[in-house]
Amino acid sequence: MINPKTLLAEWVAALQALPNLVEALGGNQNHIQFYSENAVVFGKPTQNNIRMAILSMPPGSILVAWQGSGPGRLGNALVFVHDFSLYLRAPEQADVGYEDLFNLIVNDIPAGASLRMLHTPIDPNCEPMDFYLPSARRNTIVISADGATFEYFECPVRLIESFNP
Repeated sequence: MINPKTLLAEWVAALQALPNLVEALGGNQNHIQFYSENAVVFGKPTQNNIRMAILSMPPGSILVAWQGSGPGRLGNALVFVHDFSLYLRAPEQADVGYEDLFNLIVNDIPAGASLRMLHTPIDPNCEPMDFYLPSARRNTIVISADGATFEYFECPVRLIESFNP
């Protein structure tokens, strides 16, 4: 099994290699980070709380989180499938919305490559994310007693290992 923390770092590198995505996020590659327990994410400690990490996301950022791993089938082989969430926070500019960010995650072409991200392997030992197509959905968190909310998008993505070592 591939270490999920390795896959997290590879997700960040893969997303940072998408020039149009980085530009849509304001041009700052550091606005793409991954969540890990007891780590500092976007300059704030997470304290083992994914919600705190999501709430600390600056406008125009992506947070990648490992959601778990389990068994799956690739042909006749039993292999590991890794579940991730890409949390999206839209920038504060009117011309870039969540639909644009999701479109770029799927369709942007990594620098120096010729395939769209959908067909580009994140890890050389995993199938590209086109094996399990990604999705996107809006989430809203109530953050104060007066009903103020915080909105973000979650994009569940799965990577299936190409073989069982």
